[in-house]
Amino acid sequence: MFGIKSHIKLFFLFLFFCLTIKVNAQGGLKFISNDKPKNERTSYIIFDEATYFNEYIEVSFKLSFYNSLYIGEIFSLVNSKYKQEYSLYYKYTYNKENESFIQINRVGEKKLLELKIPDDLILNESWVDVKIKFDFKNNLISFSFNDQSVDFNEDFNMNSGYFDLIFGKHDIYFDVPSFSIRDLKIKSQNKEVDFPLNQMDKNIVYDKNMNHSGIVENPYWLIKDFYHWKKIKELNIQSNNDIIFNKKESSLYVLADSYYLKYNLLRNKIDSIPYKVVPDFVSSLTGKALIDQNNKIYAYKTSIKRVIKNDLLVQKLGLNINDISLEKVISKDKTTLALFDISSSNWMQIQKEDLFEDIRFHNNSFLSKDNKHLFFFGGYSNFKFHNDFRRYDLKKNKYDSINLTGDIISPRFYSGHTFIDKNKILLYGGVGNLSGEEHIGRKYFNELYEIDLLKYSSKLLWVIEDNTYDTATTESMVLSKDKKYFFTGTFAENLLDSRIQLKKIDIKSGNIILVGDNVPFNTNKFPNEIDLFQLNENNRLVLVKKEFLDNKIQKNKISIYTLEFEPITYSTYNQGRNEKAEISKEQILIVLIISFIIPFLIFYNFRKRSNKNIINENYSNHIFVRSNRQNIKISLKSIIAIEALKDYIKIVCDDKSYVVHSNISKFKPKLPEKDFLQIHRSYIVNIKKITSIDGNLVYLDKKYYKLGGKYINSVKEKLNINKI
Repeated sequence: MFGIKSHIKLFFLFLFFCLTIKVNAQGGLKFISNDKPKNERTSYIIFDEATYFNEYIEVSFKLSFYNSLYIGEIFSLVNSKYKQEYSLYYKYTYNKENESFIQINRVGEKKLLELKIPDDLILNESWVDVKIKFDFKNNLISFSFNDQSVDFNEDFNMNSGYFDLIFGKHDIYFDVPSFSIRDLKIKSQNKEVDFPLNQMDKNIVYDKNMNHSGIVENPYWLIKDFYHWKKIKELNIQSNNDIIFNKKESSLYVLADSYYLKYNLLRNKIDSIPYKVVPDFVSSLTGKALIDQNNKIYAYKTSIKRVIKNDLLVQKLGLNINDISLEKVISKDKTTLALFDISSSNWMQIQKEDLFEDIRFHNNSFLSKDNKHLFFFGGYSNFKFHNDFRRYDLKKNKYDSINLTGDIISPRFYSGHTFIDKNKILLYGGVGNLSGEEHIGRKYFNELYEIDLLKYSSKLLWVIEDNTYDTATTESMVLSKDKKYFFTGTFAENLLDSRIQLKKIDIKSGNIILVGDNVPFNTNKFPNEIDLFQLNENNRLVLVKKEFLDNKIQKNKISIYTLEFEPITYSTYNQGRNEKAEISKEQILIVLIISFIIPFLIFYNFRKRSNKNIINENYSNHIFVRSNRQNIKISLKSIIAIEALKDYIKIVCDDKSYVVHSNISKFKPKLPEKDFLQIHRSYIVNIKKITSIDGNLVYLDKKYYKLGGKYINSVKEKLNINKI
């Protein structure tokens, strides 16, 4: 425990941190191009007046193109005295090949270098590193672009001089390519300046130390695209449909009745392709389509025949299905599960029996990585929440239920999932309750499970009792490349005019950060849905929402949004304001808060030391723990063991278990040493419950726990055993 001196030292470290910290936000500068009038195009003069450089000028930055069609100067180096100008130029051929090039010119005189730009670099809007060095001393130009490096001679006839450095439009040159830059660095023998270009507004551009400034005309600051969702497409469809994301092709497929739409998210191109064989699905309000590694799509529908017979459920869901013939619905030849081959545009029936006893809404559906099984979890139907785990064997055409071992997952719908490796998924959140009966009320789950698809077991990683984030979640979630966190779209499903908010959640701790702006979502139709995806090429996030426009759940509007990766918080976005360095209101507030916290910590430290012996010596026959939003009294003699769950512990008792936000080291002092024994870094057991010890396993009736090597001696001593 820190002493008083340590707390005071910590206070001054925090004070220094608060006064000096500056967040390096995502961002950059996008240049408005030739598709706009000349007076609306972007020009960026790096220094507000001609600047002296000695021996060389090195300009480095990250570059991205967002359209291939528009030619012009990316960067210009101008020496007015000697009337010399060099440019980095983008060229497009406008012929059958439609090739793109980047070149270095001695403006008005000669092309010095030309390199072809790969097509996918522009299509994917990829960021590449660019560096160009004008070496006056050695009469040399060095150029690096997209991992290509070239050096060539150029006679400058000077060792130093005053130069203007300009991106985009300048003087009489109005052609501006469609490009963006960020992380700009200027280096010379006499100076080194960094321009992060992470601001959100204004025309004055400062370097990171606020010492040098330039002017930008008609800027589009990219930090907006890391915070604000951008609507890129809206589709109005006349029939109910399934939406599939094909990550390999960066495309969304919309499966309609007799055709499908293919929308390429990178090219912003949409094609309508008719089916060669039209599927004959059962009449349904809900279902799902999933794509495998071989571009084969599996689509299933849940029949509405039970819904038709339940007037109360029809009214609750706000539906109008009275004109649907029951005879048509229960036809035995209708398809419930089918395979669609994209290459041939043919459908093939796999199953005609109902997959569920009742129609299912907002359950989890996913395809195993080996393409052998379809899995289904949970969902809502007929005034009930479900937690059944089902499997369909695609090779044997066999359907069965799986009893997951391990931690029990409560009935729920609107939960999210993502694969964390080949045979394991993470299951997060959801709406439901402990019994599954809707009439006892809803509970919002803020918890994470890991489900092993080989062992068919579930493990609770953490649960956080915090109603701040009570929301439903997207079924599809996006896992970070380092597998440390995931993104999910969330919304308040109990509000008619809801908003979709993106969460970034730490897998280890459960810490939640709200990132990006929100998107409106209408929940007046129960089958309305949203999904979240990520593009391979540029990591951009894609949000898709489907909102039905009629009570027959047929006509619908599909809206598609994108957000640059990695999305930022409002606080980070707001810190992109372009202002001279000064202590912000937020920093002053932090200092004031810490000023109050430090005296409290000193007082708490004193009280804890003085009461330490009393706490360790006074045990009763029970303890209170905080679990499931309740203070629960637990009899010490009923405790079998305590198991570590990362930032949580599971207290295993005779009749049930409790998950508590704590850890083994913090919880151990609450237990009487004479009755409890730590046998492993992750396990504490009740000595009175031990029935036998066999090798490195400690048995407590039917349960057993592994004995850690460093705990063997203490176990032998405590239990008076000579040999283990």
